[in-house]
Amino acid sequence: MIYVFDLDNTLCKTTDSQYVDSIPYYDRIVKVNKLYDEGHTIIIETARGCVSGKRWMYQTIDQLKSWGLKFHNVRAGVKFMADVYVDDLAINSEDFFDDKPKDKMSLESGSGVDTNIVIVNRVLKEATNERVDKLIDEIKFIESIPTEFKHKFPEIIFSKYSDDKAFYEMQHHNLPTIRRLILSGDMTSDEIVYWSDKITKFSLDLYNHERVDISKDVFFEVLHWNRFRTRMKELSSKSEWFKNILEEKEIEINGKTYKNLNVLFPSIKDRQKDFEPEFVGRWSHSDLHFSNILIDRDNDEFRLIDPRGYDFCDYYYDFGKLWHSVNGKYELISSRLFEVSDINDTEHQFNFDESSKPFKELHNAKYNLLDKLSVYSSDDLSTIEMKTEFNEVMHFSTLIPFLLDYDNKEERARTAYYNSVILMNDFCQKYGIK
Repeated sequence: MIYVFDLDNTLCKTTDSQYVDSIPYYDRIVKVNKLYDEGHTIIIETARGCVSGKRWMYQTIDQLKSWGLKFHNVRAGVKFMADVYVDDLAINSEDFFDDKPKDKMSLESGSGVDTNIVIVNRVLKEATNERVDKLIDEIKFIESIPTEFKHKFPEIIFSKYSDDKAFYEMQHHNLPTIRRLILSGDMTSDEIVYWSDKITKFSLDLYNHERVDISKDVFFEVLHWNRFRTRMKELSSKSEWFKNILEEKEIEINGKTYKNLNVLFPSIKDRQKDFEPEFVGRWSHSDLHFSNILIDRDNDEFRLIDPRGYDFCDYYYDFGKLWHSVNGKYELISSRLFEVSDINDTEHQFNFDESSKPFKELHNAKYNLLDKLSVYSSDDLSTIEMKTEFNEVMHFSTLIPFLLDYDNKEERARTAYYNSVILMNDFCQKYGIK
């Protein structure tokens, strides 16, 4: 669901537009963060700057992050429709955060209009700063997808972008993601494999629609090597902890010593020829983790959201995304279903609850998934496995910055990093990369 929260005097106490002095309501922030972790979309709305004309967007984002609030978008000036609208003048904020039953909630808004639950048909997606280019690529990609494939992607209602900000509104589909179904215990390993197979068949049709003649060196540099270097620099620039640990040659995780990412990366890069794709396609989603796949069980259909919008890609890139979900347990890390601790500066530990239903279903799915994927490749099974695992390793090492929470703990990013180190070391050992 989409939750829109008013900011001032709903999530924080603000007096007379003194925004820099706002005091957060931490008990309410905990509840919002729980909704975020459950996979709901969190949008924060504020009228800051509407009267004065001052741009409060970036200061507000920094402020929210300093409070540890988790959110997807911050909106200023325009009220947005959502599945559930929470505001100090709509659903009474005290009612919502005090868990008052819905039939006891105050439903009247400031204008006298009942605004308890509003079913929407649009979803907003926004980006600022370094994520702008990614969203612009996504907009351009969706708008130019060949007609016969458009029905599987979002319909853009309106979009606009500039050098420092981009947004678009798309058609809303009231469907769950595969991630949400897995985490709620409502999807079995057989279903995970079934939908992965169904989606891969569509993806291969998309890839084959237009093949691209491109230098393999350019292909790898754009999709893998440069992305790895860029993401490692991003981590170092945004986190002192990551800056320090990425400089280490070795790291101890769960009582075992591993070579660090930057140590192994050059050796993997030297084996580029072993990982070359069968062919390169112009059209692809390129980000097929399970939170980007909406499932319509009743009609046996799916929708793909949040495509990356690359100019080219290959199907092993998609194989690696699916594999990093079932084998690498990305969905569990993103949703905080793990335990992590640092014994000291050199010893680090994390683990998943292997007795949980989500872990078991993901784990069991991997035993059949590669066999299903192999149908779509002319490579032999051992080569398919190697190229899929290569892409998983590269995906995991480059997704870490997206899991930064800026809360001085960085438990998700740290766990993704530890898991990435283990995956890369295991991969190198398995294929004789030193």
